[in-house]
Amino acid sequence: MKSTLYLTTKVLPGNKIEIQNQNLTEGRTVEVVIIISEPNNSIFYEKEESLSLEERKAFLKLPIAERRRIMEAQAEKMLSHYEEDSEWKELMAGDIIEY
Repeated sequence: MKSTLYLTTKVLPGNKIEIQNQNLTEGRTVEVVIIISEPNNSIFYEKEESLSLEERKAFLKLPIAERRRIMEAQAEKMLSHYEEDSEWKELMAGDIIEY
């Protein structure tokens, strides 16, 4: 069974990150996921095309709070898109005709 530990740390000089925790024993293998808090550096914000399977899996491995933050930013982007583009409103304004 895997256990998850969420830590926040600062990048040290030389672009290094140090992680210390009493539950980590020397020689043990661990998985590390790094989430950069600047949204402009995230593939999930800027990429227009569909995500690859690896990118989708990486997204699902993110903490739920991070996934919600990403999806909220995407929803806000789409809201502004639909507010600016009125073509979809014209399409939906007509009568429904059954044949």
